[in-house]
Amino acid sequence: MKDITTREDILIIMRKFYDKLLADTTINFFFTKVTTVDQHLEDHFETLTTFWEQSLFLKGGYSNNMLQIHKNIHEKHSLSKEHFEIWLNHLYSTIDTLFKGKIAEQMKTNALSMSTVMQIKFQ
Repeated sequence: MKDITTREDILIIMRKFYDKLLADTTINFFFTKVTTVDQHLEDHFETLTTFWEQSLFLKGGYSNNMLQIHKNIHEKHSLSKEHFEIWLNHLYSTIDTLFKGKIAEQMKTNALSMSTVMQIKFQ
């Protein structure tokens, strides 16, 4: 398997990752009921891909406040430790199925860091 090297690689991860999230009844309501992400997935994929491209390749372009966006969701319906674990497990398994290497590991590390910060901030 190759490592993550392009924006297109990230987009593939996001599409497969969201297939898992939307199929998982323990978490999918965040995307279908708490928010309306499921109604505009293509736009959401572009935003997520830009976010991860900045995070992994330092390309810039992402200007939203990721923490505030997720805090707003948390205020509508509490994001529990279990929700974060499910999110991470789906992301990790998606990455591990498709890619292997330094950037793939960095993406998992960055996701864990973001998850940890959010859990601390949302207490």
